[in-house]
Parts: sequence; structure tokens; C-alpha cells
Amino acid sequence: MGKAYIVGCGPGNKDLLTIKAIKIIKNADAIIYDHLVNPEILDYATPGTRKIYVGKKPYVKRISQEEINKIIVNEALKYRTVARLKGGDPFVFGRGGEEIEELIRNNIEYEIIPGISSLTGVPESAGIPLTHRNVNHGVLVTTGNSVENLNIPDCRTFNCRMYTLVIFMGAHNLRDIVSRLLSSGYDPALPIALIENGTYNYQKTYTGKLGDIDYSYDDSPSLIVIGDVVQYHKEFSRSEHRIYSGKIVTLFYDLYAPDTDDLENEGITVFKIRCADVFPGNMQTAQLYRKNIAFYGCYTDMLMDILRSSGFDLRWLGKIATDSTGKALLQSYGIFDTTDISESGNDYIWIGSGKEKELQAVKVKPLEMGSYIDDYVKKSDLVIIGGQSDTLPEGIEVKDGAGVIRIEYPYEGLYSKVMSYFGDGDEKN
Repeated sequence: MGKAYIVGCGPGNKDLLTIKAIKIIKNADAIIYDHLVNPEILDYATPGTRKIYVGKKPYVKRISQEEINKIIVNEALKYRTVARLKGGDPFVFGRGGEEIEELIRNNIEYEIIPGISSLTGVPESAGIPLTHRNVNHGVLVTTGNSVENLNIPDCRTFNCRMYTLVIFMGAHNLRDIVSRLLSSGYDPALPIALIENGTYNYQKTYTGKLGDIDYSYDDSPSLIVIGDVVQYHKEFSRSEHRIYSGKIVTLFYDLYAPDTDDLENEGITVFKIRCADVFPGNMQTAQLYRKNIAFYGCYTDMLMDILRSSGFDLRWLGKIATDSTGKALLQSYGIFDTTDISESGNDYIWIGSGKEKELQAVKVKPLEMGSYIDDYVKKSDLVIIGGQSDTLPEGIEVKDGAGVIRIEYPYEGLYSKVMSYFGDGDEKN
């Protein structure tokens, strides 16, 4: 029996992850993660870590909380360290308490790792102070998922104006929420903000007056902030005013993700998705059962990660042929019986590149993948194919007007090509 960690991963931006959370993720044997967890956070996991996606999205069939609780327990019974990753903070509308109750019922050791809550992180990213001297002196927090259960004060007996009202999960019910607030005595001239995708480079804030706010919900994670402090958004906010703020790029890669800090410093959001996770190719991991495989050493960690994260027991493989680099790396995975790559014949399946080092069509993928991938591609202004395939994965759709370009590994000129696409031709590698 292992230990479960309930880990808060912050409001979205990967740089807001705590140091302790990173340590837990690096040491985890199994990771269970939400739809609101930035997928780049999973890059901190070691190769071979088991990953289970349990995301919940509006208006689609989704896994229940009870099922998630069972998954956490089952993984903790099988693995030494289980990390349950949750957006924001586990104890702020995160149902972390329910998951801990289930762990207690099953006598499983646990630890809570706090995260930066969207309650504070998202308004701050939008330049909105929840409290400001001589403006207000308190904060009210509730959830708008169900208007019938909306917990708000009656302004005829309570000084509502002195308290900033923050509403989680309410953007899809905005019209009914506003109606309820006005009927409770809220001033229709009170400033209101809806902050979409808070703390990401593509964050967007919509402001207006409570009585006439113009906003259309598009399924993006959103936070509602109501109060006189919203007026400071225009003066205090900086993250949304960079030239390329809001631009989104999705980059598919094979072995190594390129450094995109220069692009992100310009305000561009870059989603990096490993091709082996999403491209169908012509093979799944289950089809490698008792098969002989051959690959160059540079592909070792990627292949081991794919096989182990999809539940494929390495003992199910047939013979393994690789070079001296691959042999040394495989020993760290407990594999010592290997064949020299020069001795591989026609009965071997080549993974990655072939004998002539030309990229080939044979690719493997895990049996499961997180559904967040399709969501991110649909948001992208530019999609970069940097893997083996010349086309996008089957079933992945690009939004109207988005570009698709090919930049092969090692992604030379990535910065200049992306900036050129968005209208800035300055050269920078």
C-alpha cells in the first residue's frame, strides 16, 4: 500500500506550481489529473510514470467523483506514491475533502499539498485586487454552478458594496446570476469582470456594469468578480496588453520539446504535445506483445515512457535490439538482455527512425490519452507539426483561419518562423 498526495497545481500557468508539488510529481509512480491541470505540468513526471486522465468538462459525459475516488484508492493500493493533481487549491471548490474522506475510509496514508487558488491568482493576474483600502474590506466567495443554490446576501440588510463577490463556475449561468443579484439589491452600476483562462498567456478579461454586461460563454474556465475593485483592472493589468497576448500555438514533437520561452515572453501560449501520445500511426502498444523491436538509443526514454504509462509490462516484449547508448539506458529500467542493433533482421519492428536514419511511419501510442489535446488544438492560431507525420492526427480539428506549418527537429529558426507567421519577421534562433 502506498501514499496518496492531493496536490494543488495552481490556476493554470505552469510557473505558478509550488516547489513541493514539483517534488511530488517527480517522485510519483502514478498521476491522476484533472481537465484544469496544465498538461505541461506532467512534463515534470519521470519516464514511465502511469498517468490517468479524469477530467470533467461542461455538457459532456464525464467521470463521476465517486469513480475518481475509487481510482485514487486503487492506484494507492498498487503503487508507492500516487499524485492526485487538481487545478487551483484542493480545498477551494476542488472536492479535495471528499477524496480524503475516501482515503481515510480505506486506511490509506495521505498528504495535502496546497496550491495557489484561482480565488486569488486569477484576479491578481487580471490586475484586480480583491481588497483595496478605502474601497472595500472583505471578500465573499461562492459557486454559480447552480443558481438555485447561489449563496449571496440580501443587500437591503447587508452592506454588499463593501465586499468583493467572487463566483466560481458561474459563467454559463451569468444571465440568471445577474438577475438573482439585482433582485437581492445589488447596484446595477456595480463593476463586474469575467476572467477567462486566468494566468495563461491567452487570458482575457471582460468588464462592464452588472446591469448590462455583454458576455458570451464559450466553455472556457472563467471566474466572475463583482465589486468596485474591478475598476483597477485597466490600470493594474499588464499581462493582457503585450502585442501577442492571446496568440496560441500548438506544437507536436517526437523526442524532445523545444525551448519556447522566447515565444512565451512575447505573450504567446505554446502547447507542446508529444506525437507518440496522439498520432495513430499503425500500431498500439498492445500489438507489441512478444514482438522483436529495434531502435536507436536516443529513443529509449520516450519508448519506455509510452510502454509503461500505458500499462505495458516490459517483460511482454520479444527481443530488443539497440545501440550502446540504448543498452546503457535500458539497464536503468532493469533490462539487461539486449541484442546489438546491427544484428536486427526483418523480423524486428523499428521504432522511430530506420536503419538509414530516415523517419518511418511505425509509431506507437498509449492505449489512452487525455481529451484535453483536441481542446487545445481547437483554440490554436497556429499548429506546428514537428514530429514524424506530415499531417495532423486523425480526428483533430483546427479552427477556421488557423495555420498549419511543418518545422522538423531540431526546430531551427522556430522563433523567427512563428513570429513571421504572426507578422514580425525579426530573425532570432
